[in-house]
Amino acid sequence: MNINESNEIYGRITRVINELKMSRQSVTIFKVSELTGLEPFVVFQYFYEKGLLRGK
Repeated sequence: MNINESNEIYGRITRVINELKMSRQSVTIFKVSELTGLEPFVVFQYFYEKGLLRGK
């Protein structure tokens, strides 16, 4: 699956992230993956491309 070709997947991930932020919950790859039903790698790729990853 090429995530760059699917705006529907980007839209789903973006919607879930916005819902989590509105309810003041933590936004994690695993939580977004669970709520969208997508593979964690796809969500990780989205986070990476959008610059949402935070390292420690």
